[in-house]
Order: sequence, then C-alpha cells, then structure tokens
Amino acid sequence: MAKLSPDNHLSGSQLAAYMGHSPWQDAYDVLLRARESLEGKPRPELDSLQVDMGDATEDVTLQRGCRLVGLDPDQIATHSHTEAKKHPLIELYYSDDGLHSIPDDEPVTFKTDEAAGIYVMTRSGQLDVSGKIVLEAKFTTTPQRENDPPLYRGTIQVQAGMMCHNAHTGIIFTNYAGRRITAHIYPSHSQTQSAIKSAVNDFERHMAAGTWPEPRSPEEAAKLHPAPKETEEEIELDADLAEAVRNYQAATDAIKNAEDIKAETQATIMAALGSNSRGRIIAGNTLYHVSWPTRNYKAKPAECCPSCSHVIKPGTEAKSVRQKTITIKEQNDG
Repeated sequence: MAKLSPDNHLSGSQLAAYMGHSPWQDAYDVLLRARESLEGKPRPELDSLQVDMGDATEDVTLQRGCRLVGLDPDQIATHSHTEAKKHPLIELYYSDDGLHSIPDDEPVTFKTDEAAGIYVMTRSGQLDVSGKIVLEAKFTTTPQRENDPPLYRGTIQVQAGMMCHNAHTGIIFTNYAGRRITAHIYPSHSQTQSAIKSAVNDFERHMAAGTWPEPRSPEEAAKLHPAPKETEEEIELDADLAEAVRNYQAATDAIKNAEDIKAETQATIMAALGSNSRGRIIAGNTLYHVSWPTRNYKAKPAECCPSCSHVIKPGTEAKSVRQKTITIKEQNDG
C-alpha cells in the first residue's frame, strides 16, 4: 500500500533506514525529509520501475501468498485506504498491505516447508497462530538468497505493524519478479519491538530539539558536516580520541598488510597455474578449486561517417585478456 503515514513521524517503512539497516537511506535522510515536510515541502517524486511493479502486483502477491499458506484470500482486509494505523502509545504509524484473522478458538499451525517456499521464523520451524495477522507484500528482482528477507525488506516493518495493530503474527510475502512467491511467518519479537520503540523515541527527541544523531559511518558524518569552516586553524580535540586514532591507524595497517599478503599469495598461485585456467588443491578433507579466467572481447568494426565514410572510431580486433584476479571455491567433504 502507498505510504499513508505523516512524514514528520516514523512509519514502518522508514524504520530500517532510521535504525541503520538500509543500503539506500540512513537516519539523516529520514530526519531531513521529516523536517522538510514541516516546512511544507512536498515528497520528492519516486520514479522507480521496481516500486511501480510492487504496487501493481501487490494484490496478486497477497492473494497468492495467502493461498500458499492456506489462508482464504477473500478474507484479506485492511485498516484503511486513507489513513495509517497509529500505535496507541508512541508516535509510530503503519500502512498495512493487508490484514487477516484466525478465530481464537480455531488456531492454525504453520510449519516450515522450504520446497513450497514457506518459512516459519521460529527455532522449531512451526507456529500456532490465532487472532490478527499483519500481511506485507514485497516485490523484488533480486534472486532469492539463503538469509532472505533482509532487514530492509519488511522484517522490521512487519514488527512495527504488529505493534500498531496489537497483533502477534506477521507474514511477509515476497514476489521474486513474478517467478516465485515465498512466505516468511514471524511471531512478535520483543527485542526487535523494544529497539523500534527506542528508535521512535530517539527520532521524536531529535525532531523536537532540532538535533541530529551521532554518525554511525563516514557517509553519515559527511552529511552532518558537509562543509568545513573557512578558517584552517587547528583545533584541540579531546584526549579520549587518542584510542580511536590508534584503532584507525591499526586497522589501516592491517588492511594494507592483508592486501600485500593477498597480492603475494595470488601471484604464487598464478605462477603455479601458468597457462592453465583451472587447478585443484587437496588438503586433508578440503578440496580447493582454483581458477584464473580469461576475458574474451569480440572484434568490433570501425564506426564510419554515414555521409563520407570517414572513420570516426577505428575498429578493434578480437582479443583475449587474462584477468588479474583468481577465484577460489572451497569444498569440504567432512
């Protein structure tokens, strides 16, 4: 569902970014947008084919997802099509994709079935469910991975939905580019929900004070301090920073030493391979497959002016270039 929550408060879809789990946004982006909304600035237009595809396929993903886990797709409901659901105690908002409900006296037991694409996120791989269920529909073109879904693709969001709806179960249906739909079934998770509550309180504190959180990365530090002062005067820093300086220097030296070792050992392996592309090394119960690939380039004809046949760009001959890196695959036979 499209975002219905107010931009000057945290919503389920923004939590991953504010909590530092999004590869595309961070806490500074979320706070900046919230402050811009108070200034009357409209939301920036989002021109994304993947987002449009997610919106267009949301109903199909929900319906097929429900059928996958044995829920009646005709019973999918929603809180509202015009406003988000607010948490009763904190400034947290949630726009649900869908809601479902199982009678308290007729609980259903969900069990992991990897072949079917059903994953129950408990240690036992099963969960007895009754009451309200929060449904999230996600669309992605990224191939399925072992640890899906990542924190930024609904995992934190669905916990926020459970908090706002006072539900104890949430399901993320992931549509992999129309090729497969998986269901990840989550119980409410107290530690995650406690972290969400802390993030909401932190956000509201910064909004009220006009402050920013301490940076968690060099990128965030650059956003917090985008331009230096004109003066070049050296300032006195706290002596407690000496440990951070030493740790930084040690990490830099360790990276350089590791890169040197990597280059030296790679050259040794390349020399052993010689003109061969692949080799194997047997060490006890471990088998290493080593390859030194070659990149092949096709011949390209010259590009000529269509009017005078003048050569604009000369052609190139077909060629093969040995790559400067090797790949190693490790196989353990127990």
